[in-house]
Amino acid sequence: MPVLTSTAFAGLQPAGEYSPLNGNWLGRVTRPFPLPHLGHIYLIFPGETAVSCNQITLNPNQYTLLTDPDEPVTLTGTVVNQGQTLVLLLSPGFILEMANFLNIPPGLNQLLHNVPLPQGDELSFLLAELTQVCAPPGQFALAEELLLDVVGEVLRLLRLRQQALDALAQRKQSTADDLLPRLLQARQLVEARFLDDLKVADVATAVSLSEFHFARLFKAAFGESLYQFIKRLRLDEARHRLLADTVSVTDLSLQVGYSSLSSFIHAFRRRFGLSPAQYREQLQNEQE
Repeated sequence: MPVLTSTAFAGLQPAGEYSPLNGNWLGRVTRPFPLPHLGHIYLIFPGETAVSCNQITLNPNQYTLLTDPDEPVTLTGTVVNQGQTLVLLLSPGFILEMANFLNIPPGLNQLLHNVPLPQGDELSFLLAELTQVCAPPGQFALAEELLLDVVGEVLRLLRLRQQALDALAQRKQSTADDLLPRLLQARQLVEARFLDDLKVADVATAVSLSEFHFARLFKAAFGESLYQFIKRLRLDEARHRLLADTVSVTDLSLQVGYSSLSSFIHAFRRRFGLSPAQYREQLQNEQE
């Protein structure tokens, strides 16, 4: 995956070999910065800084996907001490070839185009790690691996989009086109903040839907209620922390949002077939 220079982004001859498939740029946006208009899907990750991108502002806790190949893109820095912004260029052909291999129907042009998404989900974690490995001198082999992980997450979003479209098929196309980006944005928000004390009303307000309407649509689109989705994310997080930490089960239950230890143990056992203590013991035995 080539690392592009600002010269390449200015439309001039790049300093090194350039691939029309995938590439990345990491640098400071100190002036209006037109991105090359080559039909790429863009992932814009400002990290700890902030940039303006086609009439939206990305704050340090946000990122976005730009999936309309016909729309010119210009980045503008919005803070004085501008930090580094990661721009990832993905070839639609490359993405769709992988999607076809996985039997995912095409249609990336409606996938959360130009919507500020909260950092904190799996995709933003991968982009943050990619930012680190792309910094000079650059760990290019690791960057290639991370790129494939990023593509995997984009494909996961595409699969979710298709599942949601199928679930909303009985609605008017214009209604589905309006609702789908909001529902996907809501899902991204929850993935980034599932350990917070999120209420249905909070998420509904964030995507400009009524609480009742949002709750019904979310379950129809994704096959589970918002409460069930948050519960699943929290239990998966608990399972991962059992692998990586020596925290007590009591403390772990509090960390993942359970005020009752017995409720946590019961929910964990229902999902994974073992209590947290039994699950950790099984893992330790497998590692010995």
